Amino acid sequence: MPRYFFHILNGKAVIDEIGLELTNLDQMRTEAIRAAGQMLSDGQHSWKGQAWQMVVTDLDATIVFGVNFSIDRHGL
Repeated sequence: MPRYFFHILNGKAVIDEIGLELTNLDQMRTEAIRAAGQMLSDGQHSWKGQAWQMVVTDLDATIVFGVNFSIDRHGL
């Protein structure tokens, strides 16, 4: 099974050095979206007006997927 690495970029890089073995690209995309949503709902990311993203790479460090987040605090 291919191994995928889920890195967080939010003004600094949090590099995943372990990764996950997943059966295919569909499972990898599902896991990336689930993990990003979990981080948001758990408050693991503090919103300081900056965008952040999760970048998924394969074993060769090729980017295969990305999820981008930003919040506009209109009037706050």
